[in-house]
Amino acid sequence: MDGLPSLFSPWVSFDLSGIFLFDSGEASFPGGIFTGIFSHRPDHPKPTLRSRYSPKGHPLSPVFCKKRRRHYLETVHFQDPTTPILSFPTIEENFRRSFSNLGKDFSLHSSQVSDSLQLEVKVMGQTTHQLTFIYLKPLALKPGLRPKVAIVIDDLGGENHISRELLRWNLPLTFSILPFTPYSKTLASEAHQKGKEVILHLPMEPHGYPEIKPGEGVLLAEMDEEKLLRQLSKDIEGVPYIKGVSNHMGSRLMEDPEKVKIILSELKRRGLFFLDSRTTPQTVGLQTADSIGLKATERTLFLDHSSDEDDVKQKLERLIEISLSTGKAIGIGHPHSSTIKSLKEMIPKMKKKGIDIVPLSSVME
Repeated sequence: MDGLPSLFSPWVSFDLSGIFLFDSGEASFPGGIFTGIFSHRPDHPKPTLRSRYSPKGHPLSPVFCKKRRRHYLETVHFQDPTTPILSFPTIEENFRRSFSNLGKDFSLHSSQVSDSLQLEVKVMGQTTHQLTFIYLKPLALKPGLRPKVAIVIDDLGGENHISRELLRWNLPLTFSILPFTPYSKTLASEAHQKGKEVILHLPMEPHGYPEIKPGEGVLLAEMDEEKLLRQLSKDIEGVPYIKGVSNHMGSRLMEDPEKVKIILSELKRRGLFFLDSRTTPQTVGLQTADSIGLKATERTLFLDHSSDEDDVKQKLERLIEISLSTGKAIGIGHPHSSTIKSLKEMIPKMKKKGIDIVPLSSVME
């Protein structure tokens, strides 16, 4: 297919009213399982899925890989229950609307078989992508089991007012504390005394470092194994009583398989679990943890990217929906007044729906 527009070389990116496909090697489909065939030109490196786990931690399962003329085709299944469900007609309409703007060289053919929608994309008369959409059936919880939500409060240790209020709550929140902050050690000790779960919020190098500053104790991509382990040890000692670790920032470092393996192997040796904050879609956190047998999971949602109370409440509503449909969910918030107010209002609603608020360790894989 030489001569195809650069749009198809080597990845295709569609932004169709909420459906995002082939985004930097990851695929997602709102509310269901997405099965896609990745097309690739032979003059580019063979495509790989940088993240073989969905945001919920379910493995992406390669089904087959074959060569078709001069293109490689790969089929994967991807489950993402964190976004709203769209109907098949809406999905098809979004695709057709997008393709209508691309010109006559692009065409879309659809068919509905049983409970699935099949789309075939053609460019200059040649098939480039075949997509099958299948709705995800809600998970049936085992009898006697109740859905769970873990609420993690990140970036603690730098202030004392909201932290003091959280300590007074009769709720098993997880305190995620940055090292070397004014209140890191005293807050960790008090949280432990009050039966709260404490984890280390470990600073890691983000893209844009050093302009973007993750704080003292940061682990850097340029560090060799000895330096990484030395700094990691200092960070762990900086927050007592921890049961696990989550990454603070780290969009660059969490994409480095070699460095992540060094870090997570040390956590396993110390008997700690790991929460991947998913600050990059290319994270290798869960894959690496799985390969070494470390207990780990990923957050479901950030609750307060927006400080608007209504926005935070909407995220908490979504957290409720995910917990009820999958059995568990992890929400990460921050010490903002809007987050605290929203939690106060929404937690009773969670309990009325039969959801248990639990420590992070209770939802670990």
